[in-house]
Amino acid sequence: MRGLPGRCRNFRSGDLPASIHLGNCAAAGGAHAERFAAHESQLFAIPDGVPDEAAVLADPVSVSLRSVLLAPPPAGQPVLVYGSGTLAFAVIALVRFLYPDTEVWAATRPGARARLAARLGAHAVLSSVPNVLVADVARRAGGSPLVPWSGREWLQDGPGVVYDTIGSVETVETSLRLLVTGGTLVISGVEPPKRFEWTPLYFKELRVIGSNGFGVESVNGVAKHSMEHYFDFVQAGFDLTPVITHRFPLERWDEAVLAIKDARRTGAVKVLLEP
Repeated sequence: MRGLPGRCRNFRSGDLPASIHLGNCAAAGGAHAERFAAHESQLFAIPDGVPDEAAVLADPVSVSLRSVLLAPPPAGQPVLVYGSGTLAFAVIALVRFLYPDTEVWAATRPGARARLAARLGAHAVLSSVPNVLVADVARRAGGSPLVPWSGREWLQDGPGVVYDTIGSVETVETSLRLLVTGGTLVISGVEPPKRFEWTPLYFKELRVIGSNGFGVESVNGVAKHSMEHYFDFVQAGFDLTPVITHRFPLERWDEAVLAIKDARRTGAVKVLLEP
């Protein structure tokens, strides 16, 4: 009722099996079906000024908007966006759109992904290799790395926030190593949990925030659903459509799925099916 579905207490209540949303429930088909059921609260009218190829990006942008609003960029400090997928590119574009004075660094794969990050507004595109990334951040922040017994350097000066759209052991550990003392790590990516070196967590008094889905958000004092904010952004000039790298007719849906599955070979970021 408050517009925070990620904090719902009733995932196991009612007649349907436990689930989070459409496409994740064995008894309620998702949108890869001829028909699906949706509550009216899940449906949003697309304004006339929003083209279809922009409208289909409402979901990932809403996920990333939640991450950014949970820990907005601190004034005068850079932020780092960790990842090479749609969520990462959405964070880059959102920070540049909502906080134009903030310097944005992107830790992403080289090649086309790095060029896309720069196109969407990243001021610097850094290596995603952990030790190289920490060294790159140290040079940009002007700090002196500390060398613990493990030999993996970590910093006391770095970005004020890291938005981790991967959520792997490697990215979480590296983010803790390079954050500024007192900084914040926002994790929206989901990977299997494992052990990692968390000494910087308490030594630098860092904050770690989990970001789950999206709902009603307040932007510039206006509270409404993230997707409605996104449509406003698009009409004000926000454009994430460069992440759309492939288009397939509906009858070639299998090729579309395989393009995403083998993204390292195909270069696919966001794939559209066109009826």
